[in-house]
Amino acid sequence: MSDAKKDRGSGWIEGIDPRLEVLSAAPLVLQTPVELLAGQRITDKSALFVRNCQDLDTALTLDPVPLDGWEIELVGLIGPQRVVIRAEALRGMEQIDCEMVLQCSGNGRSEYAGIPGTPWGLGGVGNVRFGGVQLSAILGHYHVEVDARVRYVTAEGQHLPAGVERPDFEHSLPVADVLDRSFIALTLNGEPIPALHGGPVRLVTPGFFGTMQVKWLTRLRFETAESASFYHATEYRVPFARIEPGSEFRFTMENSRPTWALRLMSYILDPGPGASVQSGAVAISGVAYNDGSARLETVLVSLDQGRTWRSAEFETPESPYAWYPWKLQAQLEPGVYEIWSRAVDALGRSQPLDGSIYWNPNGYEWTGVFKTELAVI
Repeated sequence: MSDAKKDRGSGWIEGIDPRLEVLSAAPLVLQTPVELLAGQRITDKSALFVRNCQDLDTALTLDPVPLDGWEIELVGLIGPQRVVIRAEALRGMEQIDCEMVLQCSGNGRSEYAGIPGTPWGLGGVGNVRFGGVQLSAILGHYHVEVDARVRYVTAEGQHLPAGVERPDFEHSLPVADVLDRSFIALTLNGEPIPALHGGPVRLVTPGFFGTMQVKWLTRLRFETAESASFYHATEYRVPFARIEPGSEFRFTMENSRPTWALRLMSYILDPGPGASVQSGAVAISGVAYNDGSARLETVLVSLDQGRTWRSAEFETPESPYAWYPWKLQAQLEPGVYEIWSRAVDALGRSQPLDGSIYWNPNGYEWTGVFKTELAVI
């Protein structure tokens, strides 16, 4: 058991697959080995990555949190100016569900050069099914009118106890996206959301990075400007313009943007990293996804480090926000191969051969071609 696991006292969170990698013990950050994602259309809660910016002692468990007694406050430029929603009342409203990719915006950070922070590989991602109540339906149910001046909705999670000197965790999202597709989630993969993953209620906006899916939701503020909080105004941002790797950069609202929409990405899941297989017909499979704003057009696979490419077969999911399973069969002679995968969508977006062209000092939004080594014997 690693020192990070030992720091958790009792050893490990019950129900979490012991193969998850500890990137940080406090706050808790767990990475899913890529091979664990293979063969799972929906990522089980036991294998789903964990990214906490702040730990709640009551939330370090896969057990659910009761809805009873939990409240969500709506404030700001709305009429009436303040509405308090009892979470248990959401059970009686029309429920929706959405299959979607959940990904940390720092996923792939270690692929960049010279980036401090949590050393993410490519295991900060999963494909899940959230269920709950559309926010627009909640506003209608409570007769809430949103002022035309509102440009952003800021979501706050449950605060740390008084006396703990850490900035409050909150993020702002464009109001148009919130009103179009955000919902207050009550379930994850058909069960009450585990406390570790943001239960009892979490704001979910399909197509956005995981940091924007605010856990332990307590308040929504309808405002004219983005939050000036540390996590939104400084931490989870990327520069508007490309900068040279290693450059110093001082983030402001004017020179950078939040990590909102997911970037185009593909994965090779089977064979797993460093695998050995018999020569002959080799099945290669994986997944690909984007922010849901356009369908995927193709998934390309290279067996010769990008000199030539083959088109894989892929399955289009019902939800545009879910990942697309793909597969390819290749005849391989003995040797060592570096296999690459690259997705292309209907907007013409594709993964760059060199993902470091998007280097940024926070190490966010890695979108480079996926590469894995395979030994054929």
